Amino acid sequence: MIEFFQYAAIGKLFLFLVRKFPLTGIILGKTELSQELYDCDLCLGFWVYLALAPFFKIKIDIVENKVVRNTVLAGVTSFLMYLISVGWRENFENLVIVDGTN
Repeated sequence: MIEFFQYAAIGKLFLFLVRKFPLTGIILGKTELSQELYDCDLCLGFWVYLALAPFFKIKIDIVENKVVRNTVLAGVTSFLMYLISVGWRENFENLVIVDGTN
């Protein structure tokens, strides 16, 4: 269980670093599809967690195939981290509404 939390935390850190890295836009290109995948937390999270999955020995007893297991693990972890991020933002993000009419 501890290894899963490490996997999730390291993946979240990688997501943050990928978004802050200035050459990511150049590497991905300027196509509309690549920009949509980059802006989507679930999409980018899936690919980051999929890349990290082989480095962690997290067992899922339902699936025997390593490729399918890593894909399922990446999808589930990306979705869970997305829900946690949305909940965190909803709870602690300040919303300032400025009325332009004076």
